[in-house]
Amino acid sequence: MPRVLLSGFGPFGSYEINPTELIVNSFPSTLPVKNPFGRGTSEVSIEKRVLNVDESGSNWTAQQLESREWDAILHLGLCGECTRPRIEIRAEDLLHMQIPDNSGRQEVDVHLSGNGDLQTLLPIKKWGVNHWEFDVELSTNAGRFICNETYFRTLEALARHQFAIPCLFLHLPSDAYFSKKDSIKLIRQVLAHMLYKPVIRVAAGMFTSEQGFLAMKRSQSEPQPGKWEFPGGTIERGENPEDALLRELMEELGIQTTIIKKAGLWRHNYSFMSVEIHGFIVESTELDKIELKVHSEMKWISTADDLKLDWLDADVPIVKDLLDGRY
Repeated sequence: MPRVLLSGFGPFGSYEINPTELIVNSFPSTLPVKNPFGRGTSEVSIEKRVLNVDESGSNWTAQQLESREWDAILHLGLCGECTRPRIEIRAEDLLHMQIPDNSGRQEVDVHLSGNGDLQTLLPIKKWGVNHWEFDVELSTNAGRFICNETYFRTLEALARHQFAIPCLFLHLPSDAYFSKKDSIKLIRQVLAHMLYKPVIRVAAGMFTSEQGFLAMKRSQSEPQPGKWEFPGGTIERGENPEDALLRELMEELGIQTTIIKKAGLWRHNYSFMSVEIHGFIVESTELDKIELKVHSEMKWISTADDLKLDWLDADVPIVKDLLDGRY
């Protein structure tokens, strides 16, 4: 049976009641979770924990990961100024506490590690959150208080131990804006998406010339920054791969493109999602007008030495096939 850690916090500052504590304590210890991406249902065991609103609380999960692990970790926190729930994508490498925590500690402009911000590895932007029952915000600002510190320490520990465990932080508004009943429904929905893998359909374009095949390096603002890939992107609902590719190439590179032929279909399993890549040989008379809108560099690849670039894992087989002259 999959095991999930569900954590919340006790009261802090001027808040005499923290709804996340009430939610965690009343949450069922086991519950059925349905696959939101396909068939299947599984029974899930929930370990519930109310964390201290201080440094010891922020470190508890990370310390527990020294000797144990879960199949998913979902931290809950109160966002007093929020009017809708927020799924936090990033934990900032910074504490800037507007009020003291419950131990009296008040850190200002202090780095948590000095190694930079951390992001969840879950493909949240592929979850179709805009189609969910509730209005949920995808946020890159988990605050600079205990919530952010807890999220950062957990992600840091997962990276250190190289655990492929899905982890998220969910900020909930006060009861005035979001009821306990709705919070529990949303938590169950988030857990279902964390425990099952989505299958992402992607269209990729391979520009060819005497110089080889054109590859792009992801910018620092993109998921998996610095990785090399072929330009393209997700096939949206109702799109065919060809239309998706032409749209994505215009959005990413700002050029009109012609599809010559389909090169193939490649599949790859990542820890938290599966990717199905529809690859096409393409051409354009506007390559000299390329604008790198989501990439930082581009490069023509032509030799086996180019395999030493830091490629997305899913693109490596495509690179090998192209270098072998299969297309």
